[in-house]
Amino acid sequence: MHADRIPIADALYGKALELVHQHRAASVALLERHLGLGLDMAEALLQRMARETTAVRRVPSGLYLYTHGPIGEELAALHGFAQEVLAALASDSVDVADLRAAAGRYGLPVPRQAAPTRPPRRR
Repeated sequence: MHADRIPIADALYGKALELVHQHRAASVALLERHLGLGLDMAEALLQRMARETTAVRRVPSGLYLYTHGPIGEELAALHGFAQEVLAALASDSVDVADLRAAAGRYGLPVPRQAAPTRPPRRR
């Protein structure tokens, strides 16, 4: 059975989330060892945490990263901003002012607009 199709009881999810916070780590092995779970159930719990919280993120390698607190908030902001940038690129309507506004909405520093450059003088 695929991990994303396993039904998860809220009580078990709560225990798993508490364990991840307690150990400040998010891994399949941690959940297997401490909760006596199988591989698929542990993976399903971490997938749900990654979907529903900012405390756990799945990295491209397939591992999970504990990101609670300020780093989690910053990652969530960067993720939100990146989604807006990708949507603008997909619609082929990239507007610099819109991107600056999006950065501001996510609490990211907005660089000052560069002064326009003058064309070189002809002699």
